[in-house]
Amino acid sequence: MTEPKIKHYSVFSSFPKLIHGFSTRIGGVSLPPFDSLNLGLSTKDDREAVLENRRRIFKALRIAKERVVYPQQVHGDTIQTVTQPGIVAECDALITNRPNLFLSIQTADCFPIFLYDPHEQVVAIVHSGWRGTARNIVGKTIRKLKQTFNVRPQNLLVAIGPGAQKSCYQVDDSVIPYFDPDFYEEDDPGHYLLDLQGAIRQQILSEGVPGGQIEADQDCTHCRSDLYYSYRRDGEHSGRMMGIIGIRP
Repeated sequence: MTEPKIKHYSVFSSFPKLIHGFSTRIGGVSLPPFDSLNLGLSTKDDREAVLENRRRIFKALRIAKERVVYPQQVHGDTIQTVTQPGIVAECDALITNRPNLFLSIQTADCFPIFLYDPHEQVVAIVHSGWRGTARNIVGKTIRKLKQTFNVRPQNLLVAIGPGAQKSCYQVDDSVIPYFDPDFYEEDDPGHYLLDLQGAIRQQILSEGVPGGQIEADQDCTHCRSDLYYSYRRDGEHSGRMMGIIGIRP
């Protein structure tokens, strides 16, 4: 049996009690076209296969499935502070200071963002596609961390996981008014290549997080069909990856 391939980020490597990871498509039981570690129950994959895949990734991270929080993502900018596991309605970012509570999001081209304050022992996770980025969901999450848990941005450690990178992220002229010209360039009449990850990183910097404490994964989900699902590439045949973060008790 192939073990789930999970990505970890070095910005968090000094903190053994911090559990985090970003899944790939490797190490599950789903059949093509969802092969093989599809974690999305909203896809057309076999439900039992997805549940087995989730069991595998939780086992690999050594966390209990009963301690995971799942947001019902809607590409908005709602942020919820959570104290218990389960499903959270219509939000795209989660925050907690509770140990043994593991925050999750699912992506298939949008960017997962992991945040940790080792001083206040607070974690957050953010789902940021172009709509969430246009609304500065990560900046709003950092502000909510400050307001709710007295987090100082200069203490935050942040990882931006893989997503559709600029070379593969084409948008039309209805999208670009939301972004600084530094983050897009025209490639066809009325169409542009958007550096969504760059825009997210700038939003984090603008909140006062030092650049040396931000790790940005340069993998492109659209390009790497061997490693990632991509909705832009595969449409309804795309599975979902999952990002997870939490503090072990």
